[in-house]
Amino acid sequence: MSPDRERRRLWRDARIATRIVLERAGGVGLRNIDFAIAAGGRPGLGPGDPYFNVSHSGDVALVAVSKEMPMGVDLEKKRTLTMSDDRRRRIIAAAERLAPQPPLSADSAGDVLIAWVRLEAAAKARGTGIGQLLTEHGVIGGKREDGAQGSARTLEIRNLAVPDDYVAAVAAARLPEKIAVHSFPTDNLLEFIAGASS
Repeated sequence: MSPDRERRRLWRDARIATRIVLERAGGVGLRNIDFAIAAGGRPGLGPGDPYFNVSHSGDVALVAVSKEMPMGVDLEKKRTLTMSDDRRRRIIAAAERLAPQPPLSADSAGDVLIAWVRLEAAAKARGTGIGQLLTEHGVIGGKREDGAQGSARTLEIRNLAVPDDYVAAVAAARLPEKIAVHSFPTDNLLEFIAGASS
């Protein structure tokens, strides 16, 4: 936990929102189940659904829930990046190996962040953590491992439509054709909770 009071509040709020969204997706029986953290750091509720993943950046959190399979999400606030050109190129190359979506440029901080959220989402979906994925793809350590495509290559990775100040991605073995991103209705929380049965 951060010593920064505002960061602690945002962390707590993200966890409360996660609990509300999970209960809406899986019913009130999930209310008293503790989160379990797997070896790679992925949170869960034990065996079975709903699967979920959370990311937060700035003052926003992204909560994803699936009744079908584990997935990973990542969210980053757009910002100026202070990293070497080589590091930017490695991040872009790794992300494009995993998700050859529209080409990205290492000269654009926005594109590097898009590449980063794809990598983070893939690592979370795999349940291995970002360090292992970055090492496999030569982003850290300098040399890509043979067979670096690994299980991450079998994932579908897609950018998400989020507010303009942010970039986000989701990864899973299989993604639905359409993925809706909804804003958490802090102004009408009781109606949102009541919608759990719908």
